[in-house]
Amino acid sequence: MRRTLALVVLVLLVAGLPLPALAWQATPAASPAAGAPLPLDGERLATFEAYVAEMMAVLDVPGASIAVVQNGGVAYAQGFGVREIGRAKPVTADTLFMVGSVTKSFSSLLTATLVDAGELEWETPVADLLPGFAVADPALTTRLSVADAFCACTGVPRRDLELVFGFDDLTPEEMIASIAGFPLVAPLGEAFGYSNQVYAAGGYAAAIAAGAAPGDLLAGYRHALQQRVLGPIGMGRSALTLDEVFAAGDYALPHGAGLDGVVRPLSPLRDQRFADTVAPAGSLWSSAREMAAYLQTQLAGGVAPDGSRVVSAENLGRTWAPRAVVDGTEGAPPVIADAAQHYGMGWVTGEYAGRRLLSHSGSTLGFVSEVAFLPDDGLGIAILTNGSPGAGFFAYAVQFELLDLLFGRDSGLDPVLAGAVEAGEAEREALQGALEPVDPAAVAPFLGRYASAALGEVELTLVDGEVVLDAGEVRTALWPLPGDPGRFVAADAPMAGASATVLLGRGEGDRPEVVLEGSSTAGEGEATYVFRPIDGGGAAATPAA
Repeated sequence: MRRTLALVVLVLLVAGLPLPALAWQATPAASPAAGAPLPLDGERLATFEAYVAEMMAVLDVPGASIAVVQNGGVAYAQGFGVREIGRAKPVTADTLFMVGSVTKSFSSLLTATLVDAGELEWETPVADLLPGFAVADPALTTRLSVADAFCACTGVPRRDLELVFGFDDLTPEEMIASIAGFPLVAPLGEAFGYSNQVYAAGGYAAAIAAGAAPGDLLAGYRHALQQRVLGPIGMGRSALTLDEVFAAGDYALPHGAGLDGVVRPLSPLRDQRFADTVAPAGSLWSSAREMAAYLQTQLAGGVAPDGSRVVSAENLGRTWAPRAVVDGTEGAPPVIADAAQHYGMGWVTGEYAGRRLLSHSGSTLGFVSEVAFLPDDGLGIAILTNGSPGAGFFAYAVQFELLDLLFGRDSGLDPVLAGAVEAGEAEREALQGALEPVDPAAVAPFLGRYASAALGEVELTLVDGEVVLDAGEVRTALWPLPGDPGRFVAADAPMAGASATVLLGRGEGDRPEVVLEGSSTAGEGEATYVFRPIDGGGAAATPAA
């Protein structure tokens, strides 16, 4: 629905991109939180639930499941809305959602249990465990440790399009091999840089230490996480495969919106398998109720709700410790900037009203999640949603509404969010209104099949007057951008509104080529992918009917 809302998902930088400047005005600073948080009950509970319902309506969020943990117990667990627009099945506290990058903290926790057991050390080089792992600098390859892989500070740039395009043919082993071809953009430890590939490599290295076969990393990681983390915590319904999700029955479907602003279910659900390649970085499904158990374990210093110790407090604390200074929060309201100061190992670290705050968001193709807790106050929240471009906005709004309610504060965030909503909607409407119709004669020379070394094959066709880019796993109509001949923007979810454009142009020998330009790591600029003709592609192929 709203381009700006998609960017606000990045506030805590789990998506690794800078926060756009928001039109907020300074208000008198809220007083520091004093004393213990108030209980979520009575009028506060009624206010919280009313706020959730209102924000879901404003931001077109189809369904959400929320759990609050307080003083060692589950203070609240409730579902809102529906699992799929157009169907009556309600979301419950047990409905499964994909949690995306929230998976990262599970992988660092898994690694912490292995350190406890003496099966590896935090400083064990990834290359000692993973055959074929390398980065562009041979010297860094030999010393980059498992802990480094989790720090978002390796200097390896973000390359998410390489996970989404062609995921059917990309194995974890091939993904790991591809890292060596990514240029380093900063020395180790000197800049925040979010890389799903490197984080996943760290998780797979931990799986090897736990006994995974080098040629079957995905199965080995799933087994290790189930045996050492999910099972001991009591997260028996949380899943790492679609077969497990389907067997559970109670699961949400993802949603998104194209440039027309209409929120729809995304299909097929199998597209979520793109995350399997980087499973330690983002493939977990869970429910609000089971995420509550996870929060209880974190808040109890590694002790599960049943009283059994899952991980030592010392090594759990290592995952919380700040590593990289987070940048990209310029222009953010103070409450947002304060919350996102550093990146640890699968956790964004900061503060709320002077109190220690840890959090992480997750975003896949149509699912958005947020988990946050105050370790010194015994308070945490998990928010799971089945998408729409407003869902990331919703998750942060609900998180800070809870904290403000329980500490009797006003962070002044709601007016900022409202302004961003209006700005985003105006931006979308302006773009949609300025788009020009496709000129069939102009695009005819570019129709056909193309290939990129990094993203695989795509096909361009003309269908009912629209240019369609079909990569097999990803398909979208392309709409011409006004005043920029040959440049297009994706019109359909889940690519619509992404920071990427497609340029139809001419390359070597005046041959047609398709250039995809997308944003990458903050400060690095754009990642550019060139697709060149194959099998007659770009030779004025016959338009589709």
